[in-house]
Amino acid sequence: MAGLNSRCPGCKRVSCNGCGIFQKLNTNKQVKIRFPEGFRIERGTGLGISFDVGTTTVAGMLWDLEDGRLLGVETGANPQAAFGADVISRIQAAVEKDDTLKRMQALLVKKLDEMAMQMAEQIYDQVQTGGRDGKVFIRKVSIVGNTAMCEILMGIRPVELARAPFAPDYKGTVRTEGQKLGFQFLQDAVFLIMPPIGGYVGADALAVYSYVNHAEHSGRIMAVDIGTNGEIILECENKKYACSAAAGPALEGGAISQGMRAAPGAIDRVSLNGSFPMQDIVCRVIGGGQAMGICGSGLINVVALLYRSGVIDGTGYMKSRQEAKRAGVCEKICRRIDEGKEKSQKRRFLLTDERAPVYLEAEDVRQLQLSVSALRAGMEILLNKADMKADQLDRIYLAGAFGCYIEIESGIAIGLFPDIAREKFLQAGNLAGTGAAMALLSEKTLENMERQSEEIEHVELAKESRFQELFFKHMSFPD
Repeated sequence: MAGLNSRCPGCKRVSCNGCGIFQKLNTNKQVKIRFPEGFRIERGTGLGISFDVGTTTVAGMLWDLEDGRLLGVETGANPQAAFGADVISRIQAAVEKDDTLKRMQALLVKKLDEMAMQMAEQIYDQVQTGGRDGKVFIRKVSIVGNTAMCEILMGIRPVELARAPFAPDYKGTVRTEGQKLGFQFLQDAVFLIMPPIGGYVGADALAVYSYVNHAEHSGRIMAVDIGTNGEIILECENKKYACSAAAGPALEGGAISQGMRAAPGAIDRVSLNGSFPMQDIVCRVIGGGQAMGICGSGLINVVALLYRSGVIDGTGYMKSRQEAKRAGVCEKICRRIDEGKEKSQKRRFLLTDERAPVYLEAEDVRQLQLSVSALRAGMEILLNKADMKADQLDRIYLAGAFGCYIEIESGIAIGLFPDIAREKFLQAGNLAGTGAAMALLSEKTLENMERQSEEIEHVELAKESRFQELFFKHMSFPD
């Protein structure tokens, strides 16, 4: 049997160029989790697991605490979806009834327990068990996630999160035993639940900052973890700010007519093919084969392309065929604009062919604009706090699986990112998951994270007088 280091932790193949599971936790270019330069693993004993608990997705990594080897990876859907797709719905459900909170907690605990068991089973024959009845024994577990997910996992009613000024209901790192949270397989493990920064800026954002703080010892740095709730952190001249922008589900394929997550069958990239005036669009589909929908990176890509091509104007309005022709749009692209045979049918743009059609509807563009304006307004608010301009930044880290696949030029074209030197952008992968692993493997890093959670100033966007002005400003695409 091949050694542990020779197999991909995602698909377990001996040779792998980055399978879907593994890519979700890293970038499409990484083969291993990459810790920042200067990070040192503190040698321990036994095995540990780091979990990144998101509203939609849960990801876990199994580690050898002695040498920091990554032994296994599991990802899955958060089973609380029945209580709402977004974090606000989950908070409301957890607050309304104690019984509902207990059910939500039990579902999440069961899911994490199952993922831990699956990872342990994969390595059972290759490690000394040291556990009960010959089972693999997990000694330590670290948890990061948004504030609501961490509180629900601990059985805390998120009362303060449900009302202004939206404060966390816990503070500092919570150390407890698995059995006290209801775990079975992980009942004997020590749990470390990382502290939030403030409000909806949770432990996952703190984990992102911990990574960046290790990687960048000085400078003016912004980190953006893009998702349904986009967390933004800015550090400049010993000042540290963080905010959470409610970007909505569009960037993860939600609220889009044929939107889907980044899975096989999703369009993730759209480009022009041929020379003017015979140009047409070509779609890249994850996994090859027939397109079934479009994911967030593909949505940003195609809207940017249609804006540059003249099909969409600066307000986000999708032109008719005749309007597009008058604007000089290529004939083949104009033919893709579907006016709809019925008056009730909305204008839409055909991305594929009519045998298996995937459309971008005019309303989809609006949904994307809402996400873009929320995130960009949040970035601008933090820059204003630090009295600086975007072009003064030394680096912008784009965190999360989604951040890895965004085409930077497309993001700039629609105003999601500021128009600054492209080399300042760094698509860094799942920094929240990596930060959780760093806390697991280094007590010093854990102590630093506890201190950093107190040092970062939480900015509540709803209280900022300029937020609404900036939000409406960035609803329109840049000239």
